[in-house]
Amino acid sequence: MDSRGTLRALIALFIAVFMGGIAVVALFQLITNYQARIDEAKKPEDTVMVIVAARDLYPGVTIEEEDLVAVEIPPRFLPGGVFLSPEHVVGQRPRERVLANEFIRASRLANPESGEGLNAIIPRDMRAISVEIADGAALSGFLDPGNYVDILVTIAGLSDDSGRTIQEPETHTLLQSIFVLAVNDRAQGTAADRASSQGRNTVTLLVTAPQAEQIAHAERTGELRLALRNETDSAIVASSGANMDEVLNIIKKAEAPRTRTRATKPKPAPEPEAAPEPVAPGVLIISGKDVREEKVLPDPK
Repeated sequence: MDSRGTLRALIALFIAVFMGGIAVVALFQLITNYQARIDEAKKPEDTVMVIVAARDLYPGVTIEEEDLVAVEIPPRFLPGGVFLSPEHVVGQRPRERVLANEFIRASRLANPESGEGLNAIIPRDMRAISVEIADGAALSGFLDPGNYVDILVTIAGLSDDSGRTIQEPETHTLLQSIFVLAVNDRAQGTAADRASSQGRNTVTLLVTAPQAEQIAHAERTGELRLALRNETDSAIVASSGANMDEVLNIIKKAEAPRTRTRATKPKPAPEPEAAPEPVAPGVLIISGKDVREEKVLPDPK
C-alpha cells in the first residue's frame, strides 16, 4: 500500500510540474508577443511628402512657390489625385478656389493647354459673362470672387397710350447658386484688398450658354440685383416672384388694427342699507265704542 501511494504521489507531482512548465511557456510567449507589438507601435510610422496650399488660392491666379507648403502624412491617409512635389504645381492655375492647408488636387487645377487668363479656368461647356450692377445691388463691396449668388431681376411696369397701367412692376429670381468668377478686375482676394468704389461694379459670372442668354436679356429689359448665399447651400428654392399687390398685402397685414381688450372698471360695492329703526310695541285700548292703540315707550332707565 505504501509503494502504491508513493507511486501515485510521484505521478501527481510529475503531472503538476509538467502542467506548470506548459503554463510558464505559454505565459512567456504571450509576454513576448505583447512586447513585440509594443516595440512595433513605438517605431515611427512611414510617411510621404504631400503638397498643400500655404494660403487661399484663387481661380485663374498662377501658383507661385511661396503659395505651397509640404507636409508629411502616413500613406494610409493619402487621398488620390494629389501632388507629391511642388515642381508639378508651380506655374499652374486653380480652376476653383483652394483653401489654405487644403491638398492640391489635379482636378482643382486648370488644363495647362487651355491658355492664359480667365478662359483657362472656365470648364468645358460653360461661359463667363460680365454684368454691370450698382454698388448697392452688388452687395456694397462685400462680394468676392468665389462666392455664390442668386440673380434677381426687376421688370418695369407697362402703360398704354392713355397712361393707364396695364402691367405692374415685378421682381423674380432669375437664376440661383451662380458662381462669381471675378469682381471688377479682381479674380482673387477679398473686398478689403481694394479701395472702396462708388457707382457701378462689373461682376463676372460662370454660367451655361442658356443662362448667359437669360442674363443678357434680363439686363436689357430690367434691373439686376445679386443676393449672396452660403457657398455650401446649393438648394434651389421655388419662388413665384413679387409685385406691388403682394407688397401692399404684406403692409396691410402688418398695419391691421389689433383687437385690444380693455380692462373693465370694477363696479363700486353697493352701500350697506340702514338698519330699520326699532318699532315700539303697541297696546290696544278699548273704551266702549272707542278703540285706540298706544305705543309703549321703553323705560329710559
